[in-house]
Amino acid sequence: MKKILLFAAAALSFAGCAEDAPTPGPADDAGKFAEMSVPSSFGWKTTASVACNFTAPQPTRVYVAAEQGAEPFASFMVGGDADPVKLDVPAATRTLYVSCRTESGVSPQVAVPVTSDGAFCSLDPKAASGTRAGIGNDDEASVDEGLIYIPARKNGWGTLMFEDLWPAYGDFDFNDFVVNYKIQLYMQNKNKVNAMLIGVRVKAVGGSIPYDLCLAMKGVKGGEIDQIEPYNSKNAPEAELVALNSPNYVKEPAVLKFLNIRENANRPAGAAYVNTEEGYEMPEDRLAEASFMVHFRNSIAIEDVAFDTFDFFLTRDRESDGRRIEIHRGGFEPTPAATADYNALAGQSAYTDRAGRFYYSNDGLVWAINIPFDIQHAYEKTDFLKAYPQMLEWAQSGGAVVEVSPEGEFGELANYFITTTGTGTSTGNAKRFGEEFVPRRVENLGYVLIQRADPVAVALVNLLG
Repeated sequence: MKKILLFAAAALSFAGCAEDAPTPGPADDAGKFAEMSVPSSFGWKTTASVACNFTAPQPTRVYVAAEQGAEPFASFMVGGDADPVKLDVPAATRTLYVSCRTESGVSPQVAVPVTSDGAFCSLDPKAASGTRAGIGNDDEASVDEGLIYIPARKNGWGTLMFEDLWPAYGDFDFNDFVVNYKIQLYMQNKNKVNAMLIGVRVKAVGGSIPYDLCLAMKGVKGGEIDQIEPYNSKNAPEAELVALNSPNYVKEPAVLKFLNIRENANRPAGAAYVNTEEGYEMPEDRLAEASFMVHFRNSIAIEDVAFDTFDFFLTRDRESDGRRIEIHRGGFEPTPAATADYNALAGQSAYTDRAGRFYYSNDGLVWAINIPFDIQHAYEKTDFLKAYPQMLEWAQSGGAVVEVSPEGEFGELANYFITTTGTGTSTGNAKRFGEEFVPRRVENLGYVLIQRADPVAVALVNLLG
């Protein structure tokens, strides 16, 4: 099996803050998030696709890192008949760090600017090698194998946050279903993908509606899924990943469903929800995780497994009327099985987008957010803008970059970290669990009470670009 391990995860138990059937109006405590004035063209995108316009005089393996000196999150071929590669990176990324395999080792990293046209770099495989900058000496798989991590950090988690009352507004704490994800794409020497390792870890469930997590792969046909193997699990002994439409004649996008991952026996006694209430926080090692290796019948073009084609969504069949309800990120359409019900429910709601944009509200708001880092989620009934106040300016500006003074080792990804109990705030007024960001690094991450932020997570306005 692969030498590079992915400790992935899956969903947990649902306890409830919401009615079983969505109601056609905003909750009384929808708060500031629901009051934002968002441009109609705003897409809530947090990642960008960067074309790697790399050249070499002969077929050469390259390594791409997101930070200077960091281990690469991508390894692929350049030159010959290898397919061109685009990488999904946080939207604020301005520099990639590129090295290549040489005759005597691996070249030093070169800083390559990211522009609207992509990243441009000429590689010389005959150049003298330097240190194995960022490439693990004990992990030859990271050196000699075609591999791309999503999100763009080796073994890093991304975060999906859902509100579960679509087509109605909810409380906009975005903790009804919070799930981490990580993906590894394995490629042959022409940069075509033959397997995918995918993992999920449910961080929080603050809603009672029993949704399941699914993934629609818009660039992969159902019939192109060959086999799914369990890879690893933690606190989810019966977790499964099943292909809902895998017969080889199926031409529609592949749909995968995570099963037996909602319940978590580690939920503290007395907790109404999973990991959203003060006093009932759960440490990371008690969360449910599961990962799976997905094999394709034939190699897949790399653009067909770009993150922009990955549609993570929630689904359930409503008992009261048999309708199938799905909740997707803005812009992703429902699956064919839910299209008729989507049209009926969206048509009855005063809050869905009248212009017909899938899973946007009339106010340009969304029910699901993707962040390409592991970030903290809000306590129950905490408006998301209280947890992440910088999001207001980012969203209302239509995603424009807000000028801040970069601090610390992460350069343009300015350090905005959550103030935590025991650090930095005035006595008796410490904030916890994502209630707000402050413009400095947390000095003692051990005090973070729920799921601590990834050490390079930033305020959304800086993270998203």
